[in-house]
Amino acid sequence: MDQKIISLASEKTADRLQEFLQTLKEDYLANLLQSQAVKGKAAGALLRAIFKGSPCSEEAGALRRLKIYICCIHLVESGDLQKEVASEIIGLLMLEAHNFPGSLLLELAKEFISAIKEGSLTNGKSLELLPIILTALVANKENLDYEKGELSGEECKKQLINTLCSGRWDQQYVIQLTSMFKDVPLTAEEVEFVVEKVLRMFSKLNLQEIPPLVYQLLVLSSKGNRRRALEGIITFFNKLDKHHNEEQSGDELLDLVTVPSGELRHVEGTIILHIVFAIKLDCELGRELLKHLKAGQQGDFSNNICPFSIALLLSVTRIQRFEEQVFDLLKASVVKSFKDLQLLQGSKFLQNLVPHRSCVSTMILEVVKNR
Repeated sequence: MDQKIISLASEKTADRLQEFLQTLKEDYLANLLQSQAVKGKAAGALLRAIFKGSPCSEEAGALRRLKIYICCIHLVESGDLQKEVASEIIGLLMLEAHNFPGSLLLELAKEFISAIKEGSLTNGKSLELLPIILTALVANKENLDYEKGELSGEECKKQLINTLCSGRWDQQYVIQLTSMFKDVPLTAEEVEFVVEKVLRMFSKLNLQEIPPLVYQLLVLSSKGNRRRALEGIITFFNKLDKHHNEEQSGDELLDLVTVPSGELRHVEGTIILHIVFAIKLDCELGRELLKHLKAGQQGDFSNNICPFSIALLLSVTRIQRFEEQVFDLLKASVVKSFKDLQLLQGSKFLQNLVPHRSCVSTMILEVVKNR
């Protein structure tokens, strides 16, 4: 049967192929494709033939195309396919996405988001398709029925991203999902949704998983929201350092297993290398880092100037254009710290009112000694 479909697809016109496919049930076609794909026999040729004989201009053809597309997504996620077969199918699905009408693109996007929220993805390979589908949806000019109203493709994408970022992400796919978003056209507001979601996921991961996630977050932040990404990274490791030193569990770190000091320092060092490398490629990231830390000097800087941020700043001094600015910032922080301590020592009232603050110069010396 598969050979007949492939043979008809080789004809100059698709008329006979379309007529033949109309005589077959969609479930039969899906099972045939699955059988051939698992065996590794001409699955790509069969899939191309089915798509050729299922034009989107006809309702039956469009629905058949949707059914086969979703079947292929499940096939790729099943883990039953050889690597080469899975890659060929993914490549074909990428090419075909732009041929779908807007209503079916919306259905495909919803299918993905439901799978992500329900945690039903098996290996996450099919996530490569979601940016293509969302991009095609944005390019679609027709208004689409979405929930209780009609929305443009751009507005549908915004709602889908909002739904995705407010739902559950399986721990093992957080890095893949973050990486995926770099290929999705995002507005400033959508970048903010995604960055906030990724930062919330830090405490759900094992410590060794955080460096690759930070790398993907930094790539994503080049679309916008650089300062918030850096602020979230610094805040997380500041709290983690305090938690580690005091051997107490903070509310936001309950899911994080206590780790040996050496492992924590190694992970922090890797993340600092990622940030410094990103700053070399994107100077705006370095400027946002300095703006964030300078802004923290105006009030209680204990959340900004901490061992992790000091180690990061000292590493950034290796970049010539930021060297002088970083040293000026550190000097100003040391002076402010001494002045604040003098004020506290001279006033019992302030000592009772203001929580104890760490001395910046002491922190710098400890960072140089321990890292």
